[in-house]
Amino acid sequence: MIVIMRNLMTTILTSLLVLGVSVSCVQTRPQELSKQAVQAPSEGLDMLAGCYRVAFLSWSPSDADIKLIPPQFELLNVPRVPGSAYLNIRSLGVKSERDPWEAFGSWRPKGTDKLEINWGTGLGGFRGTLKRSGNGELVGKIKEYCDSHCEYVRRIGSLHVQKIGCGPN
Repeated sequence: MIVIMRNLMTTILTSLLVLGVSVSCVQTRPQELSKQAVQAPSEGLDMLAGCYRVAFLSWSPSDADIKLIPPQFELLNVPRVPGSAYLNIRSLGVKSERDPWEAFGSWRPKGTDKLEINWGTGLGGFRGTLKRSGNGELVGKIKEYCDSHCEYVRRIGSLHVQKIGCGPN
């Protein structure tokens, strides 16, 4: 009986320790995100949010099958989750043509003329930095990433996007 009670007590204490560590991690993560959100300049958000069209996109190595990046999209000023520095991206166009993976797109400003952008599927995708060029386009490189078993060659894209008006969608 004493052995059973000791095992039960050990199990309960271990469970409480694991639960305590899990709660601690959950509580510190939103605080980190809130600190990042405060550091993101609002003027960058105001200058960069809006609708864009892809003016140029090339891949190395060449690959015409990559469809994750929509031809037109909107950088929303809506956080992915409350307190997050990362904001949502919405594809523009006919709703029936929208990709179900769209929910995984995100961006965040890095000043008034630069942003981090990510189009993913939850297990991988493309991410990079775009910077305002002399002609007003946002230009940069996006690199392929994945979470595990990434033995294949990773592709790099050269992306140029132009700001457009946000019409009804």
